[in-house]
Amino acid sequence: MVTRRTVLGLGTALVAAPRFVWAGGILATDVLGNAISLPKAPERIILLDATDLLTMAALLPDPGARVVGMASAARLDLGPLTPKFVGQIPEVGQLSPDTVSVEGIIGLKPDLVVASAYMLPPEGSLLVQHLQAAGIPVAWTSGHDGALPAAEQLTRAMSFWGAVLQRQDRAAELTRFGLSRLDAVRACAQGADRPRVYMEIMSTFDDCCWSAGRAFWGDLIGMAGGDLIASSDGWSAKLSTEGLLAQQPQVYVATGAGFAPDMQPGIGPGLDPAKGREGLLRAAMRPAIAGSAVLLDGRVHGIWSGLITSPLLVPVLAECLGKWLQPGSCAALDPEKTLAALNAYLTHPLPGPLWLSLGDD
Repeated sequence: MVTRRTVLGLGTALVAAPRFVWAGGILATDVLGNAISLPKAPERIILLDATDLLTMAALLPDPGARVVGMASAARLDLGPLTPKFVGQIPEVGQLSPDTVSVEGIIGLKPDLVVASAYMLPPEGSLLVQHLQAAGIPVAWTSGHDGALPAAEQLTRAMSFWGAVLQRQDRAAELTRFGLSRLDAVRACAQGADRPRVYMEIMSTFDDCCWSAGRAFWGDLIGMAGGDLIASSDGWSAKLSTEGLLAQQPQVYVATGAGFAPDMQPGIGPGLDPAKGREGLLRAAMRPAIAGSAVLLDGRVHGIWSGLITSPLLVPVLAECLGKWLQPGSCAALDPEKTLAALNAYLTHPLPGPLWLSLGDD
């Protein structure tokens, strides 16, 4: 069952990672700065955070052929595309670290395990110790709390995967393109009046108000020309209804997905946009949102959570935010065009809706 605890447990505090150096011929550095050495490009990879499969898919025509095990598959949330990406990859865990099976991992004989810091805490983890004792290389493609700015996360993640999969040129192309789109957002939003933005982490119909924290979100919202309403320096924190209304939000951005349609707006690849907007309106009708100016001013928007979890797609999210927060100076931004350019790298392109607004037709 998808619960608030598992959904919101996707980020906690960034911790310092130990360094693992393995003898071999391929050298790479993971997102946390660990040096990784492998004798050759890995053929048996286990992903403890399934969202890495999307990044792999931009570098390889058939990433599933390299992945022999996966945890947190629900986070991938690709709707009707899921079978094409996942196929018959065995699961070694669900949505939380305590569900990961060390026996299941070792039994699959991987030559590399790749994780997020949430799914595999880098410091003091018994699972890391077991994998290390078994001689299995471990790498991380994200840290807790999204502490890295979007541009740095994109650069580090693509550099790591490019080196590990021996697709450096393609990874560099994607990095340059993504950074150019982030630069475009930053440029058009510079110097404009900044609206107060309530960005909600995994919006649910029966609960409020889990606001985005300054880690990752402060940089991204600031880049797009807004002031983030936040009560935490971490990934997220709960605000009371009264506390949010006191902040007088001017723009509301919800998050939605396809794996829990009864809990949150249904926004994601291949879903019905009309139903997504119905869910977005339902989320906006909660007292903390409906009591603010955002509905009256028509500034209610929603995104697919996959735009957050994949560094490859964060530039698309940044362009959406730029258009919503600075509709005048950033009118030329075109997230549809950016998504189309990224889809050209994927064997199975991502269909919409990946973002919605209540004012859309």
